[in-house]
Amino acid sequence: MLTAAEYDDIKTRLLRVVATVASPRQTLAAAIPGRLAERLPDGEPRILVERVLALCTEDAYHDDPPAVVVLLELLLPLQVATTVARLRTPPPPAPDPFEALIMISKLPFLDRQSTRAALRDFLEIRPTRPVMVVTGPSGFGKTYTGDFVDHVLSARRGIQHCRIPLEEGQGPSTGAEELARDLVTILGGDPAQQPPKTTNGDRWAKDLANWVLSVANNSGFDWWFLLDGFNGQEVRRETQTLITKLAFLMTTGVSRDRHRLILTDFDRSALTIRPGMIAAEETRPIPFDSVRAAIAVVLGHAGIAPDDQRAVVAEAEVLQGFADPVTDLAELALRLSDLAEVTDHRTLTGSTTS
Repeated sequence: MLTAAEYDDIKTRLLRVVATVASPRQTLAAAIPGRLAERLPDGEPRILVERVLALCTEDAYHDDPPAVVVLLELLLPLQVATTVARLRTPPPPAPDPFEALIMISKLPFLDRQSTRAALRDFLEIRPTRPVMVVTGPSGFGKTYTGDFVDHVLSARRGIQHCRIPLEEGQGPSTGAEELARDLVTILGGDPAQQPPKTTNGDRWAKDLANWVLSVANNSGFDWWFLLDGFNGQEVRRETQTLITKLAFLMTTGVSRDRHRLILTDFDRSALTIRPGMIAAEETRPIPFDSVRAAIAVVLGHAGIAPDDQRAVVAEAEVLQGFADPVTDLAELALRLSDLAEVTDHRTLTGSTTS
């Protein structure tokens, strides 16, 4: 909603306003709808201002006038009149990022309708299922879940993605302490502030989980955590315990309102939360119809119609050698990404290769 220049200017002006009042949080909360004020944390003025702008931006045109207009008119009357006038009129509807077949990274994300719906539900203030577990055979696109999260959050200023992949063979060297410090570092915290270790492993894991989420809560952002590849063969028992504690904390208190957890290849039976609070997703082979739909989107961006001979050739080359449905999803992703790259540069002639 706001340009970078508008955001910086408004942030500076709001900081001046809240610096002169006894309760910055109360002043900001009184200027936005109650459903947004409930999500405004305590904190220093800078974090409060960043958070309130993020909440208003995410709320976009839910109300008429939008929340950001009400905020600016109440706290910065006449100071940013040009911006307020522009914000009163909603822009044309943007494509729904949750429906995209080709992500902004040019990687494909096909089918996975239940995954799309579960991630969309993550945007609710208090979702029914704040934890997602993604399983499926090797090479079936589980890791692409993280790319899709990056895609859908790319335009959401107030939500950040914290993604930790565990490469094959790294499990033995990644204990609970190492994982917690990695998470805190991404959150912008100080990994040296780790709580002191206790002899009770379960209590220690809970302390680490509380530390991670405390840093997240104080960051001014909501966080979607994605732990990729922490499967039973790779992950240490103490690390698994930390993950189960994080999952439990996502179902209660302020963390349920603000943060989400996505696990790929994780043993769902190890979690201690009720099954109804887990979105269980399984990756599957991709049917030809879904591949053809993605090809049409890619070619459409280049102005190539489905009946164009170039489209016929492109489809044949992408599907060559595959059975229906496609099980070699890594190769399919490579072919579709290559096609997207070629058409983006308008070099597609009679072939999908440059």
